[in-house]
Amino acid sequence: YLTTEDYGINSVITSFISTASFIVAFSLFSAVMRFYVDLKEEPEKLKRFYGTISLFVFFSGTAFAVVLTIFRQFTSKYLFSGIDYYPFILVALISLIFNCEYTIFDNILRSQQRALKSSICSIIYFFVSVALNIFFVVGLKMGALGTLLASLIAYVLYTAYFVIEMSVTHTIKFCMDLKLLKDALKYSIPIMPHNLSTQIALFVSKLLISDVGSLADLGVYSVATQFGNIADTIQCYVDSAYGPWLYERLHNKENKYKKTIRQNVKLLIAVIGLFFVGISLFAQDYIVLFLQKSYVGAWMYVPMIVSVFAIKTTYYFYVEILFYYKEASRKLFIATLTGSVLNILLSAIFIPIWSVYGSILADAIAMLVRVIIVVVISRKYEDVGLRIRDFVINFVIIELFIFMGLILSIMKYQTTFSIFNFGYKIAVVLLYVIMIFTMNRESAMVLLANLKEKRKNK
Repeated sequence: YLTTEDYGINSVITSFISTASFIVAFSLFSAVMRFYVDLKEEPEKLKRFYGTISLFVFFSGTAFAVVLTIFRQFTSKYLFSGIDYYPFILVALISLIFNCEYTIFDNILRSQQRALKSSICSIIYFFVSVALNIFFVVGLKMGALGTLLASLIAYVLYTAYFVIEMSVTHTIKFCMDLKLLKDALKYSIPIMPHNLSTQIALFVSKLLISDVGSLADLGVYSVATQFGNIADTIQCYVDSAYGPWLYERLHNKENKYKKTIRQNVKLLIAVIGLFFVGISLFAQDYIVLFLQKSYVGAWMYVPMIVSVFAIKTTYYFYVEILFYYKEASRKLFIATLTGSVLNILLSAIFIPIWSVYGSILADAIAMLVRVIIVVVISRKYEDVGLRIRDFVINFVIIELFIFMGLILSIMKYQTTFSIFNFGYKIAVVLLYVIMIFTMNRESAMVLLANLKEKRKNK
């Protein structure tokens, strides 16, 4: 229902919100995750911490929106690729405020390892967002503005639930505890370059693609990046569970904890790889069957974008070591800032030559550099049992199965759907499942036994 230009507008604004959220929140999302470990034995202090962070971020977001409104001509020209301030950018700025509150609540649930609650909230948010999109985009035919309004309303509703639920359960106290805020900012501000630089590089790439080509070209590329975002979201959620679990292992350092960490990580990256292979193979079928013909070329970008996120898998598992050691977290900017500056420079060189492919190549090189730096820094603090060869072998296997699964698509079915090709892809995925289960049989059986024991105890 959206034209490629509509989708280009939506992509620029979504990327802006993702980038600006770290500026508005001063990366306090990370502090919510880390400080729970220190404050969980002091409930009253934890309530004040949650309330302080929530209020500070709300006021910070409001001030940020006001400033960009005052300088709206500059904002529209340089930050939004010529998109009109009214109504698009105005809706985006309001959405930014409530997006930050949504992220705070989500990180509270993750830090407490309340996976079921987090999943239920995410599913409800998803259906509300989809319903609003159908109403505004399909029903009222409001195009890009409809998607932005749907996101804004969904964020507002989620924030309202966040405030009501935590107030009723007495798990938050809205106040401004300057001591807690100062401690949180001392932890989070050094992380800002780490969080922000990645988003800035992505944002700049999109602006360059729209300038070299058009918003329509950006729209096609953005469809492909949505599949990449699904892949990254999967490993983000794995990481959000892995992080607190790792902190407990490092805090207690029980017998053979390094072996336990390595076995679990090998199994996790193999399962993540299953999703990477599936997304890379079946994105074509989705795009060909359900999107306008103007988007059909987007599927060719998906495997390459997913491969960049496959490189990033190593980063996720090593970076949590730095997050655990507070002094180490202050060095994260070395990796992310270096990677992002390199990404921007390479994008400026490659995109005018190869357009979208140039952007993906810049992402891949910059990501590899970032991973190398994080691994080197993390090993100076502690060896938790992880091995680079495990990640390299996993990456190679993923790439081989992606290539094998897309042979027919590349050679014969680039723009059409084939039931035979679809069945072939299913067979490739099943073969991958058999292989990873065989390679990780011991870890998988231990995990299943633990889950069975927990269910029995309950």
